[in-house]
Amino acid sequence: MMHSMVLFTVSFMAISALEEDAMTTYFRLYELGAQFYREKNFTVANSLFEKAMEDYHFYHENVINCRVECRRKNSSLAEKLANSGEVLDILEIHIYESFISQSKCLKRCFKRVFGKRPEHLNNAGTRRIDKDFEVGRQYQFIQFCQYELKNYPGAASAAYTYYLKHPHDKDAQHNVQLYRENFGVKDEEIIDLDRKPYQASHILGDIAYDEGNWTGVIEHFERALTDFYEEEARCRLQCEDKLVIPSSVHLSDFIHYFAELYYPILRCQVDCEDKLSRVFADHEQGYLEEHYNYLQYAYYQTGDLDRAAEAIGAFLLFNSSHPDMVRNRLFFISRLGYHDSHLRARKEAVEYVEMRNRLESLLDYAEESDESRDPEGDDRESGHYMREFEKIGIRLIQTPNELQGARFTAKGVVRGEQSEELLNMARSTPADSSGIKIISIPNAIEAVKADPDLEISLRLFLKLSEAMRLYTSRFYNQTSFYTKETKIVCREPPDSDLEKEANTEISCFPQEDGSCVDPEEKAPVGMEVNEYTGVMFINNVMEGGETVFLNRIYKPVAQVSPKRGLFTVFEASDRHTVSPSASQRCVILMTFAPEKVKDNPEYRQAMAFLNELDEERVKKLHIDNVKRVEELEKEGVTIVQSGKELQGDERFVADGLMNKGDCQNLVSLLESAGIAGDGYKGKPEIVVSKISPHTKHEIFEGLTVGRATQLAHSGELPKDTVQLYLDVSERARLLVENFFNLTRPLYFDFTHLVCRKAITDDKGDEEERSDLSHPVHADNCLLQADGTCLRQFPAYIARDYSAVLYLNGNEDFEGGEFFFAHGNKTEQASVSPKCGRMVGFNAGDFHGVRAVRKGRRCAVAMWYTMDPNTQELARVQAQKKMALGSAVQDRTRERGGAKAGKDEEKGEENGAHHENSDVDDDKIHKHKDHLDQSENTEISEETQKQTDRVTMENEEHEEL
Repeated sequence: MMHSMVLFTVSFMAISALEEDAMTTYFRLYELGAQFYREKNFTVANSLFEKAMEDYHFYHENVINCRVECRRKNSSLAEKLANSGEVLDILEIHIYESFISQSKCLKRCFKRVFGKRPEHLNNAGTRRIDKDFEVGRQYQFIQFCQYELKNYPGAASAAYTYYLKHPHDKDAQHNVQLYRENFGVKDEEIIDLDRKPYQASHILGDIAYDEGNWTGVIEHFERALTDFYEEEARCRLQCEDKLVIPSSVHLSDFIHYFAELYYPILRCQVDCEDKLSRVFADHEQGYLEEHYNYLQYAYYQTGDLDRAAEAIGAFLLFNSSHPDMVRNRLFFISRLGYHDSHLRARKEAVEYVEMRNRLESLLDYAEESDESRDPEGDDRESGHYMREFEKIGIRLIQTPNELQGARFTAKGVVRGEQSEELLNMARSTPADSSGIKIISIPNAIEAVKADPDLEISLRLFLKLSEAMRLYTSRFYNQTSFYTKETKIVCREPPDSDLEKEANTEISCFPQEDGSCVDPEEKAPVGMEVNEYTGVMFINNVMEGGETVFLNRIYKPVAQVSPKRGLFTVFEASDRHTVSPSASQRCVILMTFAPEKVKDNPEYRQAMAFLNELDEERVKKLHIDNVKRVEELEKEGVTIVQSGKELQGDERFVADGLMNKGDCQNLVSLLESAGIAGDGYKGKPEIVVSKISPHTKHEIFEGLTVGRATQLAHSGELPKDTVQLYLDVSERARLLVENFFNLTRPLYFDFTHLVCRKAITDDKGDEEERSDLSHPVHADNCLLQADGTCLRQFPAYIARDYSAVLYLNGNEDFEGGEFFFAHGNKTEQASVSPKCGRMVGFNAGDFHGVRAVRKGRRCAVAMWYTMDPNTQELARVQAQKKMALGSAVQDRTRERGGAKAGKDEEKGEENGAHHENSDVDDDKIHKHKDHLDQSENTEISEETQKQTDRVTMENEEHEEL
């Protein structure tokens, strides 16, 4: 016993000396801490871990300080570049001079600060430990050490800090609750050990807002902004640690080598804002812009209107389409006498957004494919043979060269509403004992028989599989690829730390199909060399879940991140594995083969099953529709022109579908929530400039059904007006279906509320226009120079009929007449828009729109299909959400009534309204979802502040 005590005392003295030694780095301290932790010497282990954290922060903070110092000393670079004129050689010399100068400066600074400290190595071991610190794994060690030492408040704080980094970890949540409920730790004793100054200021500002302390709101949120910008800048500097030395022997050229070195740093820098955008456990969308939301309202309340105007300008710089902030801007201009120059964004916001946009643009440029190689290695320009897919948003992002094999990755296939429906199908199947769900096509058919609501999911499953097959066939330049197998595979995350640790000890390599391959096997069983495997990610994965490609000795050579909409294809015989994921990971998994004999009949069987369902619907067609058409006629809907008058067989014009009040309501809906360029995903220049995709003389704004319903569901748009949007477009569909006496049901392919506004010159006069608002085209085929129209991809070949329902007429704009055209693009017959007038026609008819010379022209544009497999999924989901919205809204109103009433009283006293107030253009609006959260409740309650950033749907469509 005495001998053990002596050994312990000697060991402890040695460790104490080690901790005090300036030559000991956090790597060594962390490794020793883990060693003593395994030996259950928790006192020494805890001390080592805490000392390691102290040295970790000391080292990285001083490295960043040196980088800041050396950049300031090198700030003359911009002036040198400006004075270099157009001489390229001199520009490059100044850039390299800057690198060398900063390198020398950093060496001097490191020597001054760190002395003889060992050099910071960049190897697998140190990167692993840095990753542990980044994800907070040290707090797991410390939490258990403190628990064993019976320091329960310290253990609770460590557990809580880890939980904030991993809010979906059920064990972390359980640990925090355990300390509160079983060990009597008080809420105020549980603190975030990693809380940054900007987060603390944000919390204090939130509290001040709830107390109506507007001076406090200004003080705390101004400080939070300053601290956030500084933290984000330091984050970008710390990204320079993300250095990965390229191993490829092909990078002998300096420029190529430098680009490879910079790419992971750039990726890290772009992610800094997203990484820092949280206060408690949950990430917050639009986090930075929300600071200016608080500030514009607080400055308004204190009477500092100039600062309020600047804050409004800054907010709109981040989110230019936010309806409340747009109204605030108009309020300052129309009611308070301000003009645009007063509402310019604050300097720090302008500089930050410019920097962020440049980084994001550079990353997009870096990720663009310069060239692709086919399996034989021949060079091909990506735009040459895949450009048609890019037109509909599917874009190659990783080439065979980048993935080191006959592999590629593309993006832009799966959208949010599609993911939701596919996951519904996945939920219909239980996981096996290993946490794997496999849904084959026969399984999906049986699921539809049991639950008819899953029919949409099955149709989508087949549709996306076919799109994936078509793209793969085109990429590998195969005449045709046949589908040998297709299925949905979902993996559940490990349930415990024991399983996670077990996964790190590789006995076999998990495959995409749910199997596990022994490293001794030469190739996956049953796979032939001329077959390909395709993996399409259905959902995002929080962490892990990558598809990792391996070399012959099973070492990683490349990987693909599991992001919704990405799909990667590789040779079926390729060695690969799937890394453990922190959340459910679902994919559509396919195997392609060039031989027809391997074509699986399951796809055709599923289509036959769906056709049977369609035939049952055909039998019921018109039974109710005839009555509804008669009702429309009684309401005043009349056909005013048809085939012969419009010089076409399938054309008509109807009046009376809407009254002026309804027209104005839909126009106001677009004014509140329309986005410049909406509906033209993949064309960033449209969104930035607001210019129409068809003419530089007009501004284009749109509102899709999906986004309108989303905003109505969150209370940001009036539900009755959004319901009107759905109802009038359904009335239009019904009229088209019955006027043309169709024998099959007509489904929506896409619905779009749109406006086009003429751009006037400085004198207020529109210049002479020789262009068209929308050039002559057809909606389901590609118009050729000889007047023919090819109904083939990438045209929207599924569209059968189209319609335009107008919301205003010549009292609001000049020009903008719709016209039918000949194949040579000359005009046949024209239609003048007016409120409630609708044009319906065959989607293959040529048509165009004359220039909008003055004012704004608004309409609901609709495209229809008789193919239920291509129906507008966003609309199906919109109808479900709107049907459920009333009950949810009632419950929300009951819960929030008292709070809303209090806020409304404040708004009335101060001449301003909050989110729950009635809309009034004479008052400034504050849009904010309250975070009723303090230090005392931040653990037990899930906190998430909803923001108003909206996303454009992944579609490219045309306004008629």
